[in-house]
Amino acid sequence: MMRSRSKHDDDLAVSEVIGVVMLLAMVVTMMGGVFVFLTPYVNDFQDNTAWSNANGIAERLDGRIDVVAGASIDTGLRTTVHATTSAISPLIGAEVWTVAADLTDTEVVTVTYLNQTTFSVFAQNETANRALIWTQSGQQIVNFSASNEAVIIEHLVNVADTYIVTIYADDEELHRHAQITISGLMIKTKVQTGEHSIALLNDARFDKFSDETWTVSSPPDMNIEELFDGTMRASLSLRDVATIGSIPDGRNAVFDIRSAGPITLFSGDAWNFRYTYVSSLGPTVTPQMTEGWLTEYNLHRASDTLDQHRGISPWLRTSGSDGMTIDHGNSVIDLEIELQLVEVSK
Repeated sequence: MMRSRSKHDDDLAVSEVIGVVMLLAMVVTMMGGVFVFLTPYVNDFQDNTAWSNANGIAERLDGRIDVVAGASIDTGLRTTVHATTSAISPLIGAEVWTVAADLTDTEVVTVTYLNQTTFSVFAQNETANRALIWTQSGQQIVNFSASNEAVIIEHLVNVADTYIVTIYADDEELHRHAQITISGLMIKTKVQTGEHSIALLNDARFDKFSDETWTVSSPPDMNIEELFDGTMRASLSLRDVATIGSIPDGRNAVFDIRSAGPITLFSGDAWNFRYTYVSSLGPTVTPQMTEGWLTEYNLHRASDTLDQHRGISPWLRTSGSDGMTIDHGNSVIDLEIELQLVEVSK
């Protein structure tokens, strides 16, 4: 009797152990299934959180830079961003703009960059006789004889990046030609599909995922309007953000943002205005920008109503490869262009 009862108790104990093991196996299997099922949603949540954080960083930095950009020299502020999931780096020389216009209706001038030490100046009415070449590191005045042909002027200043050339007839300003090299900030964030990048350049924003091309999220701030007397008015800010030293990072990254002083390129009446834009950010950026600027022009061209178009139009060739102008480039416009120099540091 004792042996039989002991054997029965042993069988019950083994059954209970097997039951517990099977129950645990079922729980583990169910938890594994739930984990597999939820993993994509968890990853998407993490990606959305990281993207939202990067977007907040971009908006905060762009807003603070915007406050400082138009202020007087040495005006600045300090801001803190939480950059734990994103990396911020300088984006150097990603855009090159050229802007040019005559400052009088009595002369038509063309300035052409030839090489690091030479420009060509052609004045249609043969009145130009002096050039002022300005860069951030220095300037030089070059005198030359008025001519009915293009004049080659040589100089000693460094024009590798940003320069401004002003042409004179004695003391009267005839024409201004400027090349502006634009730098900015890049914000990169790791996501499940690779990397999400935000480029902040010239008060514009560009976005890109690893498996996609760059897209223009918001274009540069260019305003064009018709005044009450029928004159077209155009305003544009060209913003160069230079990084001094290393870029801060971490949970509480502190940025010092300082104005190096706005420079007025044009303010008032201008004739034969034209500008060019080239981006090295990606091969699709320049065509996207050109297409956006010429959308209204192309619509009028397709409907044979170009005589009604008064906004941005191509300078010379209709593709825009020679640059763009405003109001077909054959009338006076009220032109306001400012170069904003900003410095970012720890």
